[in-house]
Amino acid sequence: MKRLAAIFLIAFLALGGGALADVQAPDAETLASRACVLMDALTGEILYAKNPDARREPASTTKIMTLLVSIEKCDGRKMITVPKCASDVTLDSTRVPVYPGEKMPLMDLWYGLIYKSGNDAANAIAYLTSGSIDNFVKDMNAKARELGMTNTHFANAHGLHNAEHYTTARDMAILTCYALNSDLFREITFSTSYVMQATSLRDELYIDHHYGITDFSSKYFYPYARGIKTGWHTQAGQCYVGAAEKDGHELIAVLLFCGTTKTLKWTEAKKLFEYGFALLEDREAHQASGRGF
Repeated sequence: MKRLAAIFLIAFLALGGGALADVQAPDAETLASRACVLMDALTGEILYAKNPDARREPASTTKIMTLLVSIEKCDGRKMITVPKCASDVTLDSTRVPVYPGEKMPLMDLWYGLIYKSGNDAANAIAYLTSGSIDNFVKDMNAKARELGMTNTHFANAHGLHNAEHYTTARDMAILTCYALNSDLFREITFSTSYVMQATSLRDELYIDHHYGITDFSSKYFYPYARGIKTGWHTQAGQCYVGAAEKDGHELIAVLLFCGTTKTLKWTEAKKLFEYGFALLEDREAHQASGRGF
């Protein structure tokens, strides 16, 4: 696949991608995001960047790596027992919730991780995937090195604040570009609802996955946007890693510390997506006319 063939070269691609005169790139000074990247998901080319290599905390966008590592190592159909470490999260943590002793398919934890941003699910997935949270974090960092994420270090599976837990907008784009090769990853992060099986502690649990940019009823709705994961805590600010598909093109946008209000990231993601699609369409028009670029 073209995306998979390109992923190992992404870290060496030049910034910018060469905007054409017909398409105006966003003014970095007007963007609230302290770091952002727009990537062509099919080639790995970076089409736009602001502080792409500045280290930032990723907050719950960390769970992109958590999901990926578990998907690659485990069978989601396997019935599991939620381990005790699922409850080892702060009182103000986002939760699915799941509780130690509950039995369910691992798949349910994967959906709870993304849809509810469950820190309890993150800990459980880590333990069940690698035998301990510490071992799972090692697996996360090994995957980061494999992908060429040279400015990333993970300290946990959920993304809560830790001075040793950091990444960059470029590295998160590299990660997401690779992850999108997994049909299961795409299914989990692009779909909008899921029903978790009943357990001994509760009935079936309906969970949904609606972001302002993907919600038909939201004024921030952008029809080409898909998934993938948001994040927030005080030190990280508002974060978003998302995708958009239009006319055979697919884009990845990464926004780190996009202010502190929930909705600003939708406005900026839409601005980046619109620029990216316009740029790619303009390139195609130049190529069709024989002018090149």
